[in-house]
Amino acid sequence: MHGSLVRLLIMSAFGGVSNAAILAAVNSGAETAGTGAGNLWAAALFLVALMIFIKSQHYILISATVEIEAIIHKLRVRLLDQVRHAELLPLDAIGRARIGASITRETATLAQATNVCAFAAQSVVLIFFVAIYISYLSLLAFAFIVVVVTFTALMLHIKTRGMAEGTREGAEWEARLFDRQTDLLDGFKEVRLNRARSEELFDDIAEVSRNAANVKIRTQSETFKRLVFSQSSVYLLLGAIVFVAPIFGAAPAGTIAKTTTATLFIVGACFSLVQALPILTAANAAAENIAGLEAKLQEMSVEGRARSAEAAVHFEKIEMRGVEFRYVDKSSESVFQVGPVDFELRRGELVFITGGNGSGKSTLLRVLSGLYQPDAGEIRLDGVAVTGDRLDAYRSLFSAIFVDYHLFQRLYGISDQDAADLARLLTQFRLADKTRLADGEFTTLDLSGGQRKRLALIVSMLEKRPIMLLDEWTAEQDPEFRRKFYDELLPELMRNGATVVAITHDDRYLEELKMPARNLRMDEGRFVEPRSVESTR
Repeated sequence: MHGSLVRLLIMSAFGGVSNAAILAAVNSGAETAGTGAGNLWAAALFLVALMIFIKSQHYILISATVEIEAIIHKLRVRLLDQVRHAELLPLDAIGRARIGASITRETATLAQATNVCAFAAQSVVLIFFVAIYISYLSLLAFAFIVVVVTFTALMLHIKTRGMAEGTREGAEWEARLFDRQTDLLDGFKEVRLNRARSEELFDDIAEVSRNAANVKIRTQSETFKRLVFSQSSVYLLLGAIVFVAPIFGAAPAGTIAKTTTATLFIVGACFSLVQALPILTAANAAAENIAGLEAKLQEMSVEGRARSAEAAVHFEKIEMRGVEFRYVDKSSESVFQVGPVDFELRRGELVFITGGNGSGKSTLLRVLSGLYQPDAGEIRLDGVAVTGDRLDAYRSLFSAIFVDYHLFQRLYGISDQDAADLARLLTQFRLADKTRLADGEFTTLDLSGGQRKRLALIVSMLEKRPIMLLDEWTAEQDPEFRRKFYDELLPELMRNGATVVAITHDDRYLEELKMPARNLRMDEGRFVEPRSVESTR
């Protein structure tokens, strides 16, 4: 990559030099054209410079695109790799909006800015060589250029620092707007059922959008003011060369015309640089946002320990001893605690956890599976504490269907796919006429809530993990399939050697269960009235 960047800068330099050479050839040809004589040297220089210009532009445009996309690809992959090695709780704190913006919008901003940088470098080279040419024609005009360009650059730099803050603020408001849009789309059913909620959400969206627009208007206004200021400075420079320079001394014939022509070349390059400044400012803010996100992701990354232990494929006993976990509810800012909890899970057990909403059942499953790490107490796997480099190997024991589960289009992570087994399961779960696997993907995931959960259970069964966690799996099933779950599916899972921990509210089905199970009840983050059930019905 370093070599490619060097070549790109060299070609940008060639582009700038060729521009300056074209100017010198045109001025030289124009001077001799006034005498009626041709200038073969100037014509040859013009043609050579033009060919170099064309070649350099092709190289810059194509190579810059290739290199930029390669860089953005590596950046995206690195960010997503850090995301997948992060912990769940701090990742939730960062939020999907910020992560999504960094991977899409911020990287796109960087891509645009990198293209601009290549041409900005070319403009700088052009300005440098044309300035040398102008100094050869007129030192006084060169002095004017130095003074005006220096003053203009200084003023633009001072204003740019304030614009960077406006760009960052605009990005923050756009992230909030993304969150509100997500609320509207993901919660569309709830919005349509409640007019008051719909009105308030829409008012909030409009307010956030208005603030985002106002910040952008303020930032763009400053940008346009800078553009007008830079253009005025350049016109002032032209006026000084044409009207002021002759006052301080006589100039050779044609010098003012040549100097003015050369200055016009600089004008175009300066305009390119000025127009690039807002893009570069936005890119700087985007780079800072990405760097901040990367720093946070690196703090929570577990990549090193994830690769330091082999995945666990079996167990005999898991113990939770004095486990406590606390978290702050975002909506109410109240602290909720699960624990202290003492719990044992043995291989081949079927455990039901019941309790009211908000009693901590789902949080307990996340702690049990290692997605949340205890604030106190410890989890032991076959007598060994689950800490450090053992955590990811411990997680490999579990497959889970949480309430907020995600159904993937492909069977990721299932290497030994058995088409016949999948077909049997789809038929058993009454999904054979709804979807199937084709070219490694399900033909559709556009299913009802209950059907999606059935497909999720099929995927979990295909994973063949020792422990299966089910969070309210039957909640969206019709009575017939709910009965099938307790009478057929669970016994099949247990016969196949699975260990199942299921959260449920189906007390009636538990009373009629025809297999051994343990029933635990939670209230306010703790187990209450634990009891074992041996049903012989």
